[in-house]
Amino acid sequence: MIHAVTVDEYGVPSNLMGPHHEDFFALLGRIVALSASLENHVLVIYQSLVGAAQNDHTNVPAGKLLERCRKELHRLGGRPSDCELLEMFLSKAEAIIERRNHYVHNLWPAQPGGRLFGWRPPRAKGAQEAITIEATLSEMRSDLASLVDLLNVRYWHQLLSVVSSTRG
Repeated sequence: MIHAVTVDEYGVPSNLMGPHHEDFFALLGRIVALSASLENHVLVIYQSLVGAAQNDHTNVPAGKLLERCRKELHRLGGRPSDCELLEMFLSKAEAIIERRNHYVHNLWPAQPGGRLFGWRPPRAKGAQEAITIEATLSEMRSDLASLVDLLNVRYWHQLLSVVSSTRG
């Protein structure tokens, strides 16, 4: 049986990825957009820790910035609660950024029953297996909620207060 190609309201033909629930694209878009803010937060934390200008280190990937932030935690003056707060943020940010990378870089062919399966070729030289992820819309909602929690304004102000105390 041949299925007729349809086009969604944004002009995307159904034969490109198959039929996905609109929530998939809505969640994917929000995760991508808000992850840019999270990556900027990581940049600002690093810049604050090392006393850098706003335009410094803007070309450094988020993963490298996370590593660099961890190496600079000593600048907090040994305040265990501050180090713990910042390390918890960095760990959560790292996990969400990794999930974001899966969402963004994978191909998501539609699956039966609403199951989500993403894959991409291996990155490492000589690697044989594709990088895959299976998810549900519920898991995507959970990832989005975690991201929103990390971007919470009060939490962000608390983090800024901790790192800004390293200046002086």
